[in-house]
Amino acid sequence: MRRFLTAVVFFLLFWGSLDVFAQPLADSPSAILVEQTTGRVLYARNERERRYPAGLTNMLTALVAIEHLAPGDDLIVGSEIRGMPSGFGAGVHSEGEIISVQTLLNSLLVRSSGEAARVLAINTVRQAGGRRNIPYNEAEHAFAAMMNEKARGLGAQGSNFANPFGSHADNHFTTAYDLAVITRAFMDNPILAEIAGTREYETQHETWTNANQMLPRAPMGYAYMTGAMAGFTTPAGHVLAGAAYDTHLSLGFVTIVLGGTDAERWQDTRRLMDHGFNNFRFREIAREGEVLETVLIENPRLGDSEMLEIIATASYTALLSRFEYDELARVITFDPMLYERHEYEEPIVLRAPIEYGEAVGTVSYILNGEVLFESAILPSREVIPRTFDSDMDYYLAIFFENVFTRRALPYWFGIFGVAFGIFGIVLAVKAHSRVSRKAVRTSSRSKYGRY
Repeated sequence: MRRFLTAVVFFLLFWGSLDVFAQPLADSPSAILVEQTTGRVLYARNERERRYPAGLTNMLTALVAIEHLAPGDDLIVGSEIRGMPSGFGAGVHSEGEIISVQTLLNSLLVRSSGEAARVLAINTVRQAGGRRNIPYNEAEHAFAAMMNEKARGLGAQGSNFANPFGSHADNHFTTAYDLAVITRAFMDNPILAEIAGTREYETQHETWTNANQMLPRAPMGYAYMTGAMAGFTTPAGHVLAGAAYDTHLSLGFVTIVLGGTDAERWQDTRRLMDHGFNNFRFREIAREGEVLETVLIENPRLGDSEMLEIIATASYTALLSRFEYDELARVITFDPMLYERHEYEEPIVLRAPIEYGEAVGTVSYILNGEVLFESAILPSREVIPRTFDSDMDYYLAIFFENVFTRRALPYWFGIFGVAFGIFGIVLAVKAHSRVSRKAVRTSSRSKYGRY
């Protein structure tokens, strides 16, 4: 019975874990998660599907406007704000009002004012084209062309914008991927990023509250949220562009969710952001100067080490999950002209000579068959082959380096001792010879003296 209950519990836990892992990160019809600096796509759902952007259009409007208008410039609100469709911030501004570009950008991005979009659009066209009296209808077409040019220049190829504030039109569409590209550029602009992260903006007459409820201290605040925009139209559904950054990890993400319900856009954005921050890190996979391999040298110059360190020439950091980091493969390929055996055996043996500073091969970092990074590899020193001349140089160097050092004293004492012994033996032999000769002469005289 106990075994049966254990099996049931295990099955339920396993089934529950499958359900958790099978759960998509986003319920909205179209969604994407990208890293802010690299643009790497970490999650995507129908990211290339055409969708209506609603108020997210304002980010591109701001990007185009700020290229031609300085934040401190004062503009006069004109007749362009007449006939504003309902739901797009009508009545925020009045004709004849003198207002700075900075305030208009706050009205556009915090208040989501279509009137601000129109004022910025017509004045941008006037500034860029030099036509001071251009009517708004013509200016809107010209500004839309500028928007599309800007979008395509950023890499958003699947979009077409027809107006500056997101009013619904069949020819006003985008994709989650394109909006992620635009949002990254938008958040890279410090002026626009600061405005997009503003929770409330005070004017003389009212306070504008940002529609992005995931900003810190907002009702659905997310700790790392730094800005972007929220929007809605009936054809577009509830849309949200989010940007978040963790200073401790030096890591930021952009999310886009399109076409879902109001609840889904907040939940999806939170899940996507959590997925990014919980699973990905910038990891150093190559460091300039690090030792990648130690190889043997065939017949090195006498006195040199038979081991040679191979070092990296460049550093590289990649955004990877822990699983990806564990799966990353490093492949070192040596120049076949230097490879002694022509088969990659252990230990690797390279042939001298090898010049210092000259590449001996390459190192590649490969993930799932894709080369993430490749660079040259260098020897840590020069390698000179062994020859007769190099042997003579070595022995002479050893002699002259050691002949007059303290280490040579025992040898000198030994040499002097041997020499002194030989000298003593020679003296003894000579003395013995003299004695012998003298004895012979004495013996001879004694012998002949008898007669």
